[in-house]
Amino acid sequence: MTQPILFTQTSTPAPDWRAFAAALRASLLTPTVSWAAMAVPAAPAKGTEALTSAETATGETAGSDDTDSITGATAATGADGSGTAVEAPAAWSLDDILDWVEKESSGQPFNTEATAHSPTSSSAPLYRLRPAAAMAVFRLARTFGTVAAMQAALAVPGRASLLVTGTPALDETMFSLLEHVVKCREFWPGHLPDPRIMTVEGAIKTSQDRRGDPLAQLASSLRAALEARRPIILVAAAGGLIPKAVQALDPVLIPVAPLDRVVLLELLAEAYPGAGVTEDSLAAMPALTALGPDDLLVALRWPEPAQAVTALVTRLTPQEADGPGLADFPLPQNVRRPLEQMIEDLRAWKAGEIPWRDVSRGILLAGSPGTGKTALARLVAREAGIGVIAGSVATWQAQGERSSGLVRAMKESFAKAAAEAPCVVFIDEVDAFGNRERRDHNASWTEYVVAALLECLDGYAQLEGVVPMAATNNLERIDAAIRRPGRFDRVLHLGNPTPDLLPAAIRFQAHPDLADVDLTGLAAQAVGLSGADIAGLVRAARAKARRARRALHVNDLSAALAEIRPPMPDALRWQVAVHEAGHAVVAAATGIARPRLLALQGNGGVTHATRLMIGQRRSEMEAQLALDLGGRAGEIAVFSEPSGGAGGDAESDLGRATLLAVALEASLGLGDSLVWEGSPQAILERLALDADLRARVEIHLRRAEARALRIVAANQPLLEEMAGVLSRSGMLSGPELDALLARVTPEAAMATPAAQPHLGAGPVENRIGKTGISQPAHRAGRAPLDPMPSPDRADNIDAGPDLNRRFAA
Repeated sequence: MTQPILFTQTSTPAPDWRAFAAALRASLLTPTVSWAAMAVPAAPAKGTEALTSAETATGETAGSDDTDSITGATAATGADGSGTAVEAPAAWSLDDILDWVEKESSGQPFNTEATAHSPTSSSAPLYRLRPAAAMAVFRLARTFGTVAAMQAALAVPGRASLLVTGTPALDETMFSLLEHVVKCREFWPGHLPDPRIMTVEGAIKTSQDRRGDPLAQLASSLRAALEARRPIILVAAAGGLIPKAVQALDPVLIPVAPLDRVVLLELLAEAYPGAGVTEDSLAAMPALTALGPDDLLVALRWPEPAQAVTALVTRLTPQEADGPGLADFPLPQNVRRPLEQMIEDLRAWKAGEIPWRDVSRGILLAGSPGTGKTALARLVAREAGIGVIAGSVATWQAQGERSSGLVRAMKESFAKAAAEAPCVVFIDEVDAFGNRERRDHNASWTEYVVAALLECLDGYAQLEGVVPMAATNNLERIDAAIRRPGRFDRVLHLGNPTPDLLPAAIRFQAHPDLADVDLTGLAAQAVGLSGADIAGLVRAARAKARRARRALHVNDLSAALAEIRPPMPDALRWQVAVHEAGHAVVAAATGIARPRLLALQGNGGVTHATRLMIGQRRSEMEAQLALDLGGRAGEIAVFSEPSGGAGGDAESDLGRATLLAVALEASLGLGDSLVWEGSPQAILERLALDADLRARVEIHLRRAEARALRIVAANQPLLEEMAGVLSRSGMLSGPELDALLARVTPEAAMATPAAQPHLGAGPVENRIGKTGISQPAHRAGRAPLDPMPSPDRADNIDAGPDLNRRFAA
């Protein structure tokens, strides 16, 4: 499809656009154009008496002496230069009133701020442009320079012209200004063809089949204009938001002149006429590209121009970094390295050392709630020295009741990121968009919003300076098209801080306190806490310190942690230790994983292990099933019966094992059928209704439990010794754990059980990961096999390096 043609101004030398702007301004200063003009109180000039409305209307008092200023050059200004007086007849006839009513009903409501001036009033109110209208006027005039240049660009029959404003907040005002222009014969003579003016959003149907012909998505009024060969004038916030249907029209892309110091000077002269605002007063002003109409409105509320300039400088000046930075954030190296590479690339691109196509970008952060995904995205942007525009389905949906309101708000966020580029656009909880594979009652909504998100991601893929990042609590629920490389190139897993990172995690949250305090002992008690848990722990500790009227002490943290995690009874502590030792023994005996840490915590225990086998063969998956049930097997061996600690929720031992068994039978082609019945998660949701599948899954689980029982029986004295050490110390890791694991009897050295019938074997095209199963690798856009475990494969969305096992008492 042809890319939009870029409009270029060919007139040389460039004309002074101020004359065009002055004419536009004068045409808008009427009470019937209330979207652009507002009534202002007439005040006498300093040292003079107030002028009458008649004196003002006839222009007997000169405006500002600054002939370079549009407001100073306009004769029809008030005595104080505060606006233009609109002359009103002393008395209106019935015909005059009817004409006025007809104009009002045509869609231009009367300015409510001027209602005190009735049609029969002899006074003439003063009018001034609203900030958004003034911005649109000056930027449009500067874009074309002259009326003739504007006509030449926009009045070509059949041509589609796309004006890019750079900020969503200006789109509607620019649309209204263009409609006003074509109604004024001064700017659009009768011999010119009547154009069709629309925003890009208005040019596309809101309800449509997005899989059909792109041109079928065009609004009927736009199609009618095409049939009549009328000029088409479209308004959009950014070129990256052009839908495929609009791209098919081969529009001429016309970037609206940016807001710079020259335009800002005119805006200030409009708001504070006669105040003598000079370019020197804007010397401290940063780059103005991020300034929108709303920012201008807030700044111009002040009565003095110096106050407005100060407000603008404050708005545009980046805030000083406060608190710990990315270097202080607790991250494993396989996550830190890709983020630091992206930051280095962004700095090199900003310095002109590398092209945008070589910049690493498109990072998806995956992890459980409370692992710091949102905070990490902001730290990355701060480290790179760029801004962040954040959004989510929830925040965007709040902008409108329908899906079209969500899409409009989402596109505005992307457009704002483009206007403030370089900038990170961060999508939180991206899984909330849904997955189009799940055909439920929300299928049409999911189709619409996912397609809109893909348009945004694709539209900005080549737009320099826009860095997409996203976060999710559940990778499986994300549409495969969103996850694919080119949209999100890297998927980085964030888990709870590992024991070696816990001191840094506590110190990060406690900043600037406890900078030089040894937190190793406290960290050993906090194993399993998430980043959010640690933040809550620090808040509770600070409250204790405040009550004691002293600085934060490590004892405050210990006391707060004891409240969160009260000590377990001895019997339960022993039971949990046996459970975790069972996992460790089965992992070592099968060789499926290498345990790194066993720990007890307030509500149970946790085992961290590194996966060793990732060939995705049936034998490895069956070993994984035995590992999942190793804790239960340990309890049976020691106590003669299991507890419910292996079950409970989807992340429990039984939950993960069931999901894996379902995948073996109905998704991976490794059971008694080669039929792919769907993703493991989708199949699991109907397991209760499929008795045959449930029976086959039960066989897998029973075999895995029997296998785990054989292993723990052969290693029961060692298991109890390991559990005893864990029960006494609360944590087992490092050389002490390695020495115990080295004494585990390997499964290969045990008596071989009777061979089990093979239920089937199929193509190995899937990955097994931290939660058990993932999507097929070819749909994830990666190689179907990962031949070797690697600690830096944090972007491997399907095979996290740590296997967390939690006992829930």
